[in-house]
Amino acid sequence: MRVVAGSLKGRRLSAPPVGDLRVRPTSDRAREALFSILQRWASGPFLDVCAGTGAVGVEAHSRGYTPVACVESGEPGWTCLQRNLAGLPIQSIRMDLRRLQAGAFRDQAVIFLDPPYEMASALWASQSSQLRSWISPGGVVVFETDRNTTLELQPRWILAETRKYGAAQFHFWIPV
Repeated sequence: MRVVAGSLKGRRLSAPPVGDLRVRPTSDRAREALFSILQRWASGPFLDVCAGTGAVGVEAHSRGYTPVACVESGEPGWTCLQRNLAGLPIQSIRMDLRRLQAGAFRDQAVIFLDPPYEMASALWASQSSQLRSWISPGGVVVFETDRNTTLELQPRWILAETRKYGAAQFHFWIPV
């Protein structure tokens, strides 16, 4: 894994041990496509939730998003995240999304979530109102799922689009 573009382009990123499927880093190709799509929205504060290795958060920082924060609760993601954030001005928080306070974040331009695929639908349904309180007007929530998952429409959200990249699918949600 490496940073695809920006000020840290080419920087190698720590990955989980080979064969450890508890962390599933977003591929270089999918990250490149993600940030190409995100150019439609304003940059600014970026929140990477269920961050795993932090590859998306580091890529956001490299591309000029500021400030960037990464939230991860488990291993081996947390250890990889700490290695990948070393020396970078990115905040890391070790906590489960469901335990974060309603006021933990404000005015985020982009919130990216990449939970374990089997938890994605339930997390979107249970956390969409909290995410709504964290996003800035004109911001976007990007929810990564496996390519076959459909996320249910939640109150005060519009699904702008979905894109599939390999085994992954990105859902772009706009608050209304």
